[in-house]
Amino acid sequence: MANFDRVAAEKIYLMTEKFPRTADEIRTQFRDNDPRFNLWLVAEVGGQVVAGANFARGKWSKNAHTAELGMAVLPEHRGSGIGRMLMESGLEWARSLGVRKVKLGVFASNERAIALYRKMGFAEEGRLKGEVLLDGRPDDEVLMALWM
Repeated sequence: MANFDRVAAEKIYLMTEKFPRTADEIRTQFRDNDPRFNLWLVAEVGGQVVAGANFARGKWSKNAHTAELGMAVLPEHRGSGIGRMLMESGLEWARSLGVRKVKLGVFASNERAIALYRKMGFAEEGRLKGEVLLDGRPDDEVLMALWM
């Protein structure tokens, strides 16, 4: 939660500026997690959590073949390959469950993340013009997906 809040506080990578749940809510979520529908990953360096990713599979028969990816990496660990490793692990999980499409949303100004997603095979499927205001300036949300 602290790492997510640190990345969110940058106000340029995530939709929220604060983790939306309490520690008790997270404990309950993890305790009740169904591994066929949600995968939570963390990366540690020197015993400290430095990144996290979540793959959430569609809950209905109509979208169970899809999953959505969310990821946050602390600034000092970006570009180190941690994000790629989290994605590779999550994509392996998705494939093992028969997921055919993994989707995500990323701000257009987050060129580094977009470059990583493209390297992983994601392609732009759409763009929500001016979807967010970053420091008072409009930015697009780029919708990307990887068909497997």
